[in-house]
Amino acid sequence: MSELLRLNNISVHFSGLKALTDVSFSASPGEVKALIGPNGAGKTTLFNVISGYVPPTSGEVYFKGQEIQGLTPHQISARGVRRTFQNGGLFGEMTVLENILTGMHVQINSHFLGLLFGTRKADEEEKAAAARAMRLLTLMDMAEFADQQVKSLSGGQQRMVEIVRTISTEPPLLLLDEPAVGLSPPMRTRMMEVIKRLAGEEGISILLIEHAIDLVMAGSDRIVVLCAGQNIAEGKPAEIRENREVLEAYLGYA
Repeated sequence: MSELLRLNNISVHFSGLKALTDVSFSASPGEVKALIGPNGAGKTTLFNVISGYVPPTSGEVYFKGQEIQGLTPHQISARGVRRTFQNGGLFGEMTVLENILTGMHVQINSHFLGLLFGTRKADEEEKAAAARAMRLLTLMDMAEFADQQVKSLSGGQQRMVEIVRTISTEPPLLLLDEPAVGLSPPMRTRMMEVIKRLAGEEGISILLIEHAIDLVMAGSDRIVVLCAGQNIAEGKPAEIRENREVLEAYLGYA
């Protein structure tokens, strides 16, 4: 399986504090990879390095074979690395569908004048974008909310809208920061099912931080375990479940 993302010996030091030390791993197209570890393990810092918000003290980040550390978050996003945050910015006064279409504006390539005067090409692209948005909402069991204002939805439903909006841009690499926060158990399960399906059908590489171990074990292809800023294990869910070092450091077993 070809590599889409590679981290080589990433270290991050903050005023003497070692947030990450020599972390290395890769991610491939169509793969769902989870980052787990106790609070303070360095998971969010690692996401910040990949997405350009924190420069590594040492090490390299490669995306599609090219180094991206040192680029701005906007430049990294433009190359195809998209990220959700724990508190995403949705437009409360806009409908669910409008929010998703707003996120898809980079996919609509028609010239501004074409959109303004309603040329056939612009009209076709708008219809295609709306159709894709509705397909994703249907996958998430959210189609019935398409015409509702976002501010009228529950926190969990808004979380689903944010994820759909990010996925709708067809990113090669998607970073999900605790996607299950605020979701009911049925919605959490459905979300993971859709994430795996999108990864498999569309070849999106998905890297996620998640504390819900049941979801991680059920929905991930591989798991990276961080502890005190170091990568202490990587493997398939069944391998991680039996790893004694992980059980001691993360799950608290002796």
